[in-house]
Amino acid sequence: MNNTRLTPANIVIMAGAVVAFLASFFAFYKYSFLGFTKSFNAWSSHFFIMATMPALIALAMGVLAAVESFAQNAAIPYRILGFSLNQVYLVLGFQATIMMLAWTIVDYVGFNKGIGMYLMLLGAIVCLVGAIMRVAQGAAQTPPTF
Repeated sequence: MNNTRLTPANIVIMAGAVVAFLASFFAFYKYSFLGFTKSFNAWSSHFFIMATMPALIALAMGVLAAVESFAQNAAIPYRILGFSLNQVYLVLGFQATIMMLAWTIVDYVGFNKGIGMYLMLLGAIVCLVGAIMRVAQGAAQTPPTF
């Protein structure tokens, strides 16, 4: 297996994606009332689209980084809708991080934030840091030759 395309930035992105996706199954919000406790994860019906979006964005970033790193014959386009691959990573990482920051700011009366929310925020931030690392090191600035 040729691991020459496995960069530290892609490792960081894949690690952040795993953390964010797995954390989406942990308690996102918890409700306690008179000894009754119920927890909701990001996939619960109340939070389904808006809370799962950061996890799915991070997962997409991780899958793209894994394909780019490990698939030898995969043809990944250098430009997607006019954006370079580094710009796509940066926009996706920023979007996931901003969405998770918004979730931590929102205060639902009677609900407590769960560990899944904080771990998803951590995973999104790690994905953003990996995207910034890609831009800083200039990874994939030239289209690959086949």
